[in-house]
Amino acid sequence: MEILETRQMLAFNELAKLGSFTKVADKLGLTQSAVSHTIKNLEKQLDVNLFQRLGKNVTLTIEGELLLTFSDQIIKQIKSAQDGIQNAKRPGYGRLRIGATVCISQYVLPSILREVRKIFPNYQIKVITEDTKKLISLLEKGKLDYAIGLNLPTSSCLKSTKLFYDQIEMAISPMHSICNKQIICLEDIADEEFIYYKNSYETFHIIEDVFCNHPTTLKSSIQVGSMAAIKEMVKFGMGIGLLPKWTAPEEISSGTLEFRELPYDKTDRVWCIYELKNDTLSAAKQTFIDICKDVIKDRNLGAESSRNDKSIKFFPNLKK
Repeated sequence: MEILETRQMLAFNELAKLGSFTKVADKLGLTQSAVSHTIKNLEKQLDVNLFQRLGKNVTLTIEGELLLTFSDQIIKQIKSAQDGIQNAKRPGYGRLRIGATVCISQYVLPSILREVRKIFPNYQIKVITEDTKKLISLLEKGKLDYAIGLNLPTSSCLKSTKLFYDQIEMAISPMHSICNKQIICLEDIADEEFIYYKNSYETFHIIEDVFCNHPTTLKSSIQVGSMAAIKEMVKFGMGIGLLPKWTAPEEISSGTLEFRELPYDKTDRVWCIYELKNDTLSAAKQTFIDICKDVIKDRNLGAESSRNDKSIKFFPNLKK
């Protein structure tokens, strides 16, 4: 059976309510014969009589009453869709689909979205949390407007804006004996239990490189699915956490965790915003990038000098 057409539903709906071909023709701006032809085709398609003809007027049959319950909803849905599209075209309306890693979603994105909401209160905002590799894939498929993650090689259809550097460091309980050492070498941590986030593919390889390129190997580790869990396990003396310092501001302030650099010189990471190259850059999208930069600057993320003397780890003026 062929799918019913919108014009058929509209003509049927109006005839059911007005009860006159003449009135329907006047309302829809059609000829009476055009309305009659549309209804006859609809009845032929459904193989039923939808109306009883009573002179110049009509009334619904049982089948017509049944169809009316559906056609009413169909017309309302179509009108609602039209209204929604018109609203979306108005200044200040739209959507932002943002992808971010767990760290960014938990510790940075709330501040960013708060500022976005102030400027664009009528925008629909959707957030997806995944690792960087998956976020890039979603962006390439057109399922995201932006992805915030670690710097990775990407296809030519994407462009990235660098935000800041950070560094994977050791989070240690102040009660741990290793805190007393001024200089920590690989041999000092060879027998330690390491705790790190299991789902971060990129971070795992940084950690793996620390030990694979040295005689000392990673003998024992715990992989968990939460940054908060890593910090709590470290506090309880279950091992050494491997995470960036900016994910533990409260713990650093309260003195419940201390951070020390890993004895390896390749633990720096670069965080970026990814977007499609040929995507239309609306005011909201440009504002989002600016807000990201402002929040990162205000939070002082990546502003410290690294062991390689990178004097500026925040990228305030990089052009896309």
